[in-house]
Amino acid sequence: MPDPLAGASDHRERERVPALARAATVLRLVSDAERPLALADLTHRSSLPKSSVMGICHALTAEGLLARGVDGTYVLGSRVYELASAARAQRWPVHDIGFSYPLDESFFLAEIAALRAEADTLGARLRVHSAREDRATQSRQILDFVDAGLDLILVEPVATEGLEEACARARAARIPVVAIGSAVSGADAVVATDNTKAGFLAGSALVRALGGRGRVAMVGGIAITANSDRVAGFFAAIAPHPGLTVVATSYGELDAHSGERAAREILAGDSTVDGFFASNDQIAIGISRVLRARGIAVPIVGVDGARNAIEEIRSGGPIVATATQDPAALVRAAMDIGSALHGGGRVAPPSRYLAPRLIDADTVGEYRPWG
Repeated sequence: MPDPLAGASDHRERERVPALARAATVLRLVSDAERPLALADLTHRSSLPKSSVMGICHALTAEGLLARGVDGTYVLGSRVYELASAARAQRWPVHDIGFSYPLDESFFLAEIAALRAEADTLGARLRVHSAREDRATQSRQILDFVDAGLDLILVEPVATEGLEEACARARAARIPVVAIGSAVSGADAVVATDNTKAGFLAGSALVRALGGRGRVAMVGGIAITANSDRVAGFFAAIAPHPGLTVVATSYGELDAHSGERAAREILAGDSTVDGFFASNDQIAIGISRVLRARGIAVPIVGVDGARNAIEEIRSGGPIVATATQDPAALVRAAMDIGSALHGGGRVAPPSRYLAPRLIDADTVGEYRPWG
């Protein structure tokens, strides 16, 4: 007797497969892109109807396979990295991991905590060393990891240039080097926040806080692409506002002491500063300490989404906004790419950039900070 449901089943199968293929196409386009993609980009690249792409993106976002940025662009979602983690644990075992980072600042400590969790999941051994913001020290640490025959080397760089020889030694030993947070010349891949966008979001928040007019100071960090990109994003945000003038710039390290020192120097040279941009939240915290001690009430914006900056936003300042980073997501993505490279896979593209969010008084209630 013929199965009365066979026709319906065949029909459902015909409907289901094209939908799955279209969703896979969108995921592949987002994965291969070197920047977050807008709906128009995906429509053009996929040659699918805009309504179909919109529906696919909404469905994939609901499942955590895509993440939608504040500007409407799409990147891979956290669920993709969870699935990749499960796949790598089954197919590409990594037994020994080395991680070199600049200093014991809260963001890097959050990355280390996430990395320990990843290593525990894999049953892998983890070696962690602080480079103390010294390029030669970081280069030696990479070489030590190579000599120890580790499977994967992760680096939060203290400089964009100067690690090429150490990375070349690792490549010759078939040990992948993945940079986290900022690009490194010679690394096999990089996973970072879209730092230009982060700087733009923070700069735009300062423009709104000052009504597009005032005298502002910019305090940057060490000479890595993450900081230079944030500074570039900040200047792009304020460029359309001729009423805003940058009256002081300062560069230092990545901690609160650096922010305190910069604030004291800037205020000593020109006390009429109406607002500050800091290239990370710890610098912003240092600036805030100086302003509060002197009774100066001007807005500060930063980048990171760290807990202590979020607490200031919730209490009314002086920090009024921060563009987020997700240290755990960065580590997971770096481990996924590094494990694929360790297993002989090809990663395209070798650079992945995660979308930041702006957290201010309007959005702070829904945000769960790290740190």
